[in-house]
Amino acid sequence: MEDIVPDLAICLIHNPENPEGLFPFLDALLPQADQVALEIIVVAAQPEHPALARLERAFPEIVILENSGGDHPAKARNHACRLATARYLSFWDENLRPQPGCLDALIHFLDETPEAGLAAPRIVDAQGMVLPSVRSAPTLATILCLHTPLGRLLAAAPAILARHLLTEQDHLRSFEPQWLLDTCLVIRREVMEEIGFLDEGFAAHYADADYCLRARQAGWHLHYLAEAVVLQTRTDFAPMPAKPSASDTPRLVGDCTRLLLKKWLRPAQMPA
Repeated sequence: MEDIVPDLAICLIHNPENPEGLFPFLDALLPQADQVALEIIVVAAQPEHPALARLERAFPEIVILENSGGDHPAKARNHACRLATARYLSFWDENLRPQPGCLDALIHFLDETPEAGLAAPRIVDAQGMVLPSVRSAPTLATILCLHTPLGRLLAAAPAILARHLLTEQDHLRSFEPQWLLDTCLVIRREVMEEIGFLDEGFAAHYADADYCLRARQAGWHLHYLAEAVVLQTRTDFAPMPAKPSASDTPRLVGDCTRLLLKKWLRPAQMPA
């Protein structure tokens, strides 16, 4: 009998500071699977933790991998993707809760739109307010405004950041942005087969921005799907990146430099 290929791989990085955090995520996810066949792959720094042992007993369909990438999210996500067999691969934050019809809408849209390589849902807070999860492609100006004192001192900074966050865009309607955040991101397997995995040279930031740019340069379309809704349960979620700590600053500088150099060294002309 031929094996059934899953529709969607749910790839998660487990937060060790919240050992029980995956239980409410999976309790919300599985009833919303509808007709979508899932495989669930968790990358954990402490796979032997008693909470994860309980998780395996409660949800025997999940696979738990040891996180050999340390605190490099791109390495952890790539580890899960290499094991996944599904037609579509996805990254999720365990604080998200897919709402009714979300997974079905994402898979149906991608099945019906072969030029769409990546898709992301609308993320809302407990009050139903949209939490912007899409961006314009980062530029030197936006990076300087986001991560240096220019964000407070430059008169043009608010306008630059508004364009970057797409605040003028109607987020209750679907559209094609330049950058989908990896907070919740679905990727067609053919995209990964064509352009490869996330760039593990990014220590903590901007691997998703780089991946979206690479996909667009290969001719794939990115879609923000407003009718697919996900609830964010974190109360501290903010559209702007948090100010990095002193220990994180070198990684941030390295990631920003890597992103800009890769962007500038790519061919200037994007495919239509």
